[in-house]
Amino acid sequence: TSDKWPSKADLQKEIKRQFPDLHSQSAQQTVGDFCEAINSAESLSKKGEPFNYPHKKATYRQVIFTNQGAKVRDGSLILPCGKAGKLAIRIPKGVVLPGRLMEVRLNYGSIEIVCRVADEPRGGGPTIGIDLGVNTVIAATDGERAVLIGGREIKATVQLRNKQLAEICSEQSRKTKGSRRHKRLQRRKYRMLEKSANKIRDLCHKATRKVADAFPNAKAYVGKPFNDACRTIGRRQAQTVSSACNRKIINLLNYKLAAAIEVEEAYTSQTCPVCGQRSKHCRTYRCRCGFEAPRDVVGCSNIRAIGIGGQMQIGCPLPNTIHFVHPSKYPGPKPGSRADTTQVAREQPREAAGL
Repeated sequence: TSDKWPSKADLQKEIKRQFPDLHSQSAQQTVGDFCEAINSAESLSKKGEPFNYPHKKATYRQVIFTNQGAKVRDGSLILPCGKAGKLAIRIPKGVVLPGRLMEVRLNYGSIEIVCRVADEPRGGGPTIGIDLGVNTVIAATDGERAVLIGGREIKATVQLRNKQLAEICSEQSRKTKGSRRHKRLQRRKYRMLEKSANKIRDLCHKATRKVADAFPNAKAYVGKPFNDACRTIGRRQAQTVSSACNRKIINLLNYKLAAAIEVEEAYTSQTCPVCGQRSKHCRTYRCRCGFEAPRDVVGCSNIRAIGIGGQMQIGCPLPNTIHFVHPSKYPGPKPGSRADTTQVAREQPREAAGL
């Protein structure tokens, strides 16, 4: 808390003095909510954004009981109330808590019970491998077909955000802190950051939805993101790689698919899945053995083999069909485009795929 406000311990003692019938855990939750509201107001004040304090005292307030105080005994919900004793509420017959009791919220005329419910096992779908990148934000395959989702729009949004942020910070450094122009630039910076974050989040949702629709209820093995390669590449490329939203995409895939399990992806895009030779290539992987495919397809195929067998395997299943998809807002071709680029399927020769 701020220096002008008392500490949490002093606030809790004051609440217990004024309300002796309140449980200690409930008093602690009330103090936590109060401190969180104060910190939020101070943060909005520093950013120059509008905020309002409560203009009147509430007649009723929600009381929160944690699982350290609230108990379920013999079909009744027991709520401790400090010196006043305990409040017993009979649970209706046939009502069974779906999981472990975590929190009870006592409102005016109603009770809210929060329980922790174990995730139900999902499955029944294929096993896929996913390689995350920058130009191709997601490359997924189940061994028969591959889906490559373009990420250049996300990359351009991140680059524009970094450029605008540098311009605003450079202009703001020449203004006096706390002045009207400094606050105006501060509000402009936060509006720009919010707008770019919303666009990136929207594109990530659309990209992961493409994968979930292509492979429903699939168990996915995803390459673990790392930024160690940024130390050996150029400044602009390092900024692009470090600004990639790989962790956000993994979290989205984890609840849209059956599971998203992270595995090591070292040299997965450099190892030929047909002969096992390792070599560096650009966007298209061309091996000496005659195998040719997009580098992202090679990476996701090897990641799938690592997830299933624990290591890269020679002669692992490779996709015959490759779909190039853009996470665009509109399903049809963009205005002014000559052809539909939202989804293009290309058949690979079975000999080149090593099948």
